[in-house]
Amino acid sequence: MQLTSSKERIVTAMAIGGSGILLAGLFADPSGILVAMVAIWLYTSWRAGLAVLLIGCLLTAAVILSPANFGHDEPARVVMFTGSATALWFFINIFKPQSLFDRVYKNIQPNIEDIPGFGWSAYPDGRLRFLNPKALDFIGVSAEEMSRIAKLDNHSWWSLFVHPDDVEGCMQRWEHSLKTGEPIFEEQRVRRADGTYRWLRDSAIASRDENGRITAWFATSVDIDDQRKAEAALRESQRQLQQMIDTVPALIWCANPAGETSYINKPLMDWTGISLEGNHSAERFATAIVEAIHPEDRVLFQESLSQAFETGKRFALKYRQRRFDGAYRWIDGKAEPLRDADGQIIQWYGVCLDIHDEMEAHEAAREREAELRLIVDTVPSLIWLMTPEGLPCYFNKRFSEWAGLDEGDIHSKTPDQVAAREDLVHPDDRAAVTEAFRNAIASGQSINHKGRLRHKDGQYRWMDSRVEPLRDENGKIIRWYGVNLDIDEEVRAQEALRQSDERLARALRAASLSELSVSIAHELNQPLQAVVANANAFRRWLSADPPNLERAMRSADWIVRDADAAADVVSRIRALFGKTAYPRTAVDLNGLIGDACELLADKLASNKVKLDINLAPYLPETSADHVQLEQVMLNLIRNGIEAMHDTEPRIRTLKIESRLRDDDTVEVEVSDRGDGISDPERIFEAFYTTKQDGMGMGLAICRSIIESHGGRLWAENGVRGGASITFSLPIREAQAKPAPLEIHIRPAVRELEALSA
Repeated sequence: MQLTSSKERIVTAMAIGGSGILLAGLFADPSGILVAMVAIWLYTSWRAGLAVLLIGCLLTAAVILSPANFGHDEPARVVMFTGSATALWFFINIFKPQSLFDRVYKNIQPNIEDIPGFGWSAYPDGRLRFLNPKALDFIGVSAEEMSRIAKLDNHSWWSLFVHPDDVEGCMQRWEHSLKTGEPIFEEQRVRRADGTYRWLRDSAIASRDENGRITAWFATSVDIDDQRKAEAALRESQRQLQQMIDTVPALIWCANPAGETSYINKPLMDWTGISLEGNHSAERFATAIVEAIHPEDRVLFQESLSQAFETGKRFALKYRQRRFDGAYRWIDGKAEPLRDADGQIIQWYGVCLDIHDEMEAHEAAREREAELRLIVDTVPSLIWLMTPEGLPCYFNKRFSEWAGLDEGDIHSKTPDQVAAREDLVHPDDRAAVTEAFRNAIASGQSINHKGRLRHKDGQYRWMDSRVEPLRDENGKIIRWYGVNLDIDEEVRAQEALRQSDERLARALRAASLSELSVSIAHELNQPLQAVVANANAFRRWLSADPPNLERAMRSADWIVRDADAAADVVSRIRALFGKTAYPRTAVDLNGLIGDACELLADKLASNKVKLDINLAPYLPETSADHVQLEQVMLNLIRNGIEAMHDTEPRIRTLKIESRLRDDDTVEVEVSDRGDGISDPERIFEAFYTTKQDGMGMGLAICRSIIESHGGRLWAENGVRGGASITFSLPIREAQAKPAPLEIHIRPAVRELEALSA
């Protein structure tokens, strides 16, 4: 009988030992104990065997010296047993056969060190026979430690060092090979001495005797971790390359030296809807591609591609190809051969770019260029181009036809010849044109010149010439653009207009004298009427019984004042037309309004007009000509009175307001309840009047006065009827706020308000 398993041998030894002890107890014979001791000594070290020896001797003494078996020779038997057992233990330890593992590491270590890689061997049952030193160093255990581990079972010597995820698969393959004797070729991760796992490849073959029975397993393990990582990196690189080829926006294909398609990327497959897989062989794919070429481009495509495959020259062609949706699109196809060291073609690589949008854009650009050229040739301007050096390179059709130029005239020798051609530029303008072009070319500045160019009929016509440089992103001039506008009729019209203006100016000077006369007559009418009225009053006061000398003296003072006012009116009107500046003083507008109302008190009373005066307190003074502003107020009040001539007396109200519009402007408004104004803007024109006996100069003079003071005068119709005329004046000097102004109305005005109340 042959026991090949360590487990079987231990079980057998324990069974024999136990039987010996049982027989020793039953028959009081110590030989059974000796058999048990021998069985234990075969599987223990000498120290453990010595302990077993002492225990066995004590147990034998207990059996022999028991009262049931005690005789006169029992002590001698104990001594002889002890001596025999000691001698047997000594001889077993001396001559006990060593295991192959111990013999390998103690006797033939130099030979196993020569095994390449990690060498190991196992018994037919899978128990470890030995591991070479390289393998022990790799896993980081000593031979003694491995010897103890190997005695645990048939697989701990390797399963303890394999990655947990790989243990189950390794165990299945190892047990399968132990049962069948098939060689082992497997890869798994093994823990190295530093705790890291590395991939190892095991190759194990069974050794058999002459009967075909397995006597041992011999194997080597090779570290393939770097190889696995390199393969993984290669696979990742290939994956990324494939992903890039399938992602790049281009249609890529490969073909063998004979031109048979061997690969197409995914975009090409999706674009054409044709695949190399399934029923689409390389030949069918090529046929499908040719059929997808536009009929007008198919022959040229086949000829060009066949010639490239035959001659080995690169292929390049733009053609139309049908997409998967049936639409034909322009393709820019290119192919290059890959050659080996001997120059032989080993592969063709091709790329197809969808340039349909680009082609349409180019076609649209060509159409726009043709349209632009048509516009340039049709536009009513003479357009031309020059190089950065000033040499002409293009004249539009209209310029060529206008000047009678031919192709030879477009390219002159020098810029000066272009600028001052005797048969093109007027002799009087040549020097100026030549200088203008020379300065523009030197400085890069634009040209804006008016001169005369010769028409093909020989007549010189005025031209407005403008030349602008076109620069690149660095500011360098790359071209000059010029345009000539025919302004001959405009120039002649301006000359005729200039002559007409001179004649008109002479006529206006004569008319101004008439206007001045009319203005003087118009404006003197008011103070002279006041003089007449005050003279009549003066006579009435003296004719009274008794004579009222106080009132008469006051009327005399008013007569003198009105006469002075008439003289001032004449001076101011002459200053207004002669642009003479009179000194200006601080004017209180509220006081000026009160004075104007007193002057026209009689006219207000006679026309039954009620005054409604609303003057803003704290109104700042302004710097102005007092006489001219008083003249304006008198005109506005008199016009308001006359505007209500046809209005019922009970509603005849003349409203006068003063207000501060903002911090820099004051306004005065005079409103009536008349019929309104038909044209609020035209009433300020000279000689325009709506009165039967008017001269149409009053408001025109008022606006001139107000505008000469930097203000505005305008008219508006009221919402509820009537009209209002307002003027605004700037506050010339900042004044502190005065005390509230009290308007003192003279007796004539108070009487008028009492009558109209």
